[in-house]
Amino acid sequence: VAYVYYAVKTEFDAAGWVTVSKSYQIEDLLKQIIRGFINNDPQGDLYNHIDFSTMTITNLFEHIRNYLHGKRYVLILDDVWAVDVWFKIRAAFPSDSTGRFVITSRIHEVALLATGNCIIQLEPLGPQHSWELFCKEAFWKNEEKVCPPELEIVAQKLLDRCSGLPIAIACLGRLLSF
Repeated sequence: VAYVYYAVKTEFDAAGWVTVSKSYQIEDLLKQIIRGFINNDPQGDLYNHIDFSTMTITNLFEHIRNYLHGKRYVLILDDVWAVDVWFKIRAAFPSDSTGRFVITSRIHEVALLATGNCIIQLEPLGPQHSWELFCKEAFWKNEEKVCPPELEIVAQKLLDRCSGLPIAIACLGRLLSF
């Protein structure tokens, strides 16, 4: 998603990326959205004087709507854990169909917020790809990026616990790198 975002964000008048925590607060999320758009705005310094401490949720909604009015925009909502996130923030966005939203989630019900043909479900990596990713991360200093034979059994046991999830495999590999 990050690769696509950085490739296409220049095609939009405004672009933002927000990671939604599992225990988000609506007010904090709206502030993050504003900052996300401002950070990608060449004239964003004009908006840096915003005093968020005095803004109500209604003010935050209005600020986002006014900022995006008449603009083509894209917003990535990354790692969404609850269906209600979208329903709580959608009023902040203009209803002129100029915005595009990408929602990433490991929760199937959240993915169903998108139209059916827009859901991309990623499958876990197979054993061979899992092993290659692990070795690439764990043995990055080694020119061949291969696991020493004396560590293969232990490494495979640890790798099996990752269930083919790339982020878990990469993190494990980095933690064990030497």
